[in-house]
Amino acid sequence: MNDISDFHTHHGAFGALGSFTLGRFGMPGGFNHHDGSRPGDDEVFLGMARGRSGLRVLPFFRYGNSDTSRFAQGNLLGDPIPVHRVAPETIRRRLGLGSDQWRWEDGSFKICTPFGKVPDPRQGWEALRDHVAPGILAILEFDNRGSDEEATGIFALAGTAPGAGPLHTDGLVGVARNGRTGWAAPASTGARPIAGFSPDLCLSPEGRPRSPHWLGACSGLAWVVPPRTLLRVPLALAWFHEGLATHGLESRYAYQEAFGNLAEVLTNLLDRAPELERRADELDAALEASGLEPERRWILSHAVRGYFGNSQLLRTSSQEPIWAVHEGEYAMINTLDLAVDQVFFEQELFPWVTREVLDLFAHRHSFVDHLRVPGDTHVHEGGVSFCHDMGVRNQFSVPGTSCYEVADLHGCFSHMTQEQAINWPLLACTHVLASGDRAWALERCGILESCLDGLERREHPDPARRAGVPGTESTRCGSGSEITTYDSLDPALAQARGNLYLVVKLWAAYRGLELVLRSLGRVESAERAGIARGRVEEAILAWPEFDGFLPAHADGRSRSAILPAVEGLVFPMHWKDPLLEGDDLPGFVLRLGSHLERVLDGGHCRFPDGGWRLSSTSGNSWLSKIALAQAVAEGVFGLPRDGKADGVHVGWLAPGSADWGFTDQIVDGKGIGSKYYPRGVSAILWPGARQSLT
Repeated sequence: MNDISDFHTHHGAFGALGSFTLGRFGMPGGFNHHDGSRPGDDEVFLGMARGRSGLRVLPFFRYGNSDTSRFAQGNLLGDPIPVHRVAPETIRRRLGLGSDQWRWEDGSFKICTPFGKVPDPRQGWEALRDHVAPGILAILEFDNRGSDEEATGIFALAGTAPGAGPLHTDGLVGVARNGRTGWAAPASTGARPIAGFSPDLCLSPEGRPRSPHWLGACSGLAWVVPPRTLLRVPLALAWFHEGLATHGLESRYAYQEAFGNLAEVLTNLLDRAPELERRADELDAALEASGLEPERRWILSHAVRGYFGNSQLLRTSSQEPIWAVHEGEYAMINTLDLAVDQVFFEQELFPWVTREVLDLFAHRHSFVDHLRVPGDTHVHEGGVSFCHDMGVRNQFSVPGTSCYEVADLHGCFSHMTQEQAINWPLLACTHVLASGDRAWALERCGILESCLDGLERREHPDPARRAGVPGTESTRCGSGSEITTYDSLDPALAQARGNLYLVVKLWAAYRGLELVLRSLGRVESAERAGIARGRVEEAILAWPEFDGFLPAHADGRSRSAILPAVEGLVFPMHWKDPLLEGDDLPGFVLRLGSHLERVLDGGHCRFPDGGWRLSSTSGNSWLSKIALAQAVAEGVFGLPRDGKADGVHVGWLAPGSADWGFTDQIVDGKGIGSKYYPRGVSAILWPGARQSLT
């Protein structure tokens, strides 16, 4: 795999909804706090100055020179130091699971974002203090070993407006911007604050720090680096949001209980600097030893950062935890059709977050609807289902509603009632079967059985006419029709009713309910789920065939080949379901396997560049969903890894989506939507990926 240096990446912290974005040459990045939806607006200046050669900084900025002409004629503030960009081709970057490091002739910059298991807050909030610090650690190295001249190393940000000042904390030297973002280093490193209109006026022409001029919008830290010396400096970068974090459902960040202000966060990060760097290095080493190929290691590392940059741990006034993952650029809260794909990652590290999401959906964002059968004007009793999401941009929606779903539509923004009725029990069964949380499952028996009843009714209100295929429309749609999570695609995947993708997910939901309810002693309900599962198996075995594959809809008109026909099998695969263990796979699974091989080998679900395509009739693809299909292809059907496709998928992200963090929705090799996205952690299901976390 070729060296990739020029791309943006989130660098976030657990539950802190924010990041320090860095990596795209010639583009701003920096802090983005209380909003995980985009890169920041900071010009980032990082490098070293010498009197003879000027200031040489990495190219993480657009503008480097000051303009003070509106204040006074001439060089009122003194002559500026020349600013030069380090040539991009001389920069080497290494993205690992725990660290992201740039190396160039004069030094290195390493951002450490380790992660791991997080205690359940319902067992006591005190144990979470070090886990919820809203910031990250960086390690700066200024290399002056090849020079007999004194040098000055700098780290500075130029924002869109003034507002920075020196941070007054014992043992630290730092800069804070309105108490919301800031950075600091130990005073023992010789750090001193710098400030001015731009970096060329923060240093003298000889390369020495000037007295800070806080009227300017550029501020940072500087270090004198003696001749023939390598200076290594820990640098903490943090953000802090005071007061209420969310409205509609009022809550504050969990970190507000552990830290009183930005300075306390910075102190905590620097106190733990050796530990944080060690843990980041251990994650990097574990990923290297996992057996994953370089392309997949890179994609997984990129995706994990997208997840944490969108994560938010909150605390209500009654000390109840709220876990939220925001949907990247769209900023929707706990989108359920993302949660059901992110669960595999969460169950490895903090399974309690799944429980919290499930309960909040059940208590606040569920409903009981009515159903219509096409061609029938009668309204039938429906069942329990769940909203698409809980709100947007830190504003929780009214209970029983989402911010996304609108009635009277036949495409994007319509209701996803059928899919979410499947997703909630899939999420619940995955939590129970993976974590062994029997106590929670026993308390939720009632809603699990209600889910079973509702899923059956959504096949058809008349038990005698149920055939294992979703065949109804929720009255919530009004005159419209239900859609799936593949809302941006054509009807091959976007239309819910009669969709092969949802049929296989329905099978997985019935199978999960069968296993969980039987384990809880609900024998009659488990048997009912088993019978329902059998109906779906018969439907798949009877599905019509076209050109050797199973078309997206069994209506006799569909000619679309879809990769997600096999997606639902990721759940029993993850559960280690005996039905998928061994060589004797059920007939309907074998038929799905034949479909998968045909759509890949026949080129139906491939782009011209070799990348995987979700639908033969749509140019849209989502990388997180491709990862699920790859996991099934290799983990269930034993197909070899498609190394060419992995290389293509890397290119879709960089250079294809380099202006953003992990980007999910790709058209013609470039990201067009789902930017700064969290769902890429579905890649944890790749064979070997989970070993990197343990």
